Amino acid sequence: MALYPYYSWSSKIDNIEIVHKNENFIIFNKPNGLLTHPTANSEESTLRDYLVELYPDVLTWGEPKREGIVHRLDKVTSGLLLCPLKEEIFKIFKEKFKTREIKKIYTALVQGTLPFDSGLIQVPLSRSKQNRSKRAVDRTGRESITKYEIIDYSVDLNISKLELELVTGRNHQIRAHMEYMKTPVLNDELYGSSKNNDIPHNAIALHSTFLQFEFENEIFAFSTEPPSFFNQVLDV
Repeated sequence: MALYPYYSWSSKIDNIEIVHKNENFIIFNKPNGLLTHPTANSEESTLRDYLVELYPDVLTWGEPKREGIVHRLDKVTSGLLLCPLKEEIFKIFKEKFKTREIKKIYTALVQGTLPFDSGLIQVPLSRSKQNRSKRAVDRTGRESITKYEIIDYSVDLNISKLELELVTGRNHQIRAHMEYMKTPVLNDELYGSSKNNDIPHNAIALHSTFLQFEFENEIFAFSTEPPSFFNQVLDV
């Protein structure tokens, strides 16, 4: 999967990288261990809080506690996150995510290997009946489709490096699909992985690497490298 040129303006404040910003939206590179937005069970700082500090006007139109948040990444997942800065732009991007007009590619390290060098995982998901914090394969669940490609494999470690494209965008989709394929994301203990001491306790080996979309007749594409621990794991 080729990566396209991307807009390279960036700065780092409080460990949150701003990959791009303009008058309509901002692209963050969210670190592992940071919530996208507040939850009922936590009072810790979130990316949404940081967004409000930068652009307080989002408080005048955004959904409470989710102001400017049109999609999300799990706390343990890192990578690219798009935040609209105006209500009308929020509505545009909300529709784009709904109609699958935004290309989303992730990089992951998983235990084991998949049956083919590339393929399509198409199994429905719903909330797990055994653990309400998880998603699980369920024939009555919502359609869930993930494309994958193996880009590296360590025979000694039995670890595969994957590129995964979300065709649909269900909660925990990649994590649940990897568990179903018996190749859990490294350090994702919730989804069947063993603990990996080379990966921080608040992280799993899953990174949102690439976003691409059309906006106002222009193609925007952004990419970021995974955290350094990806290479540390493979270099052991």
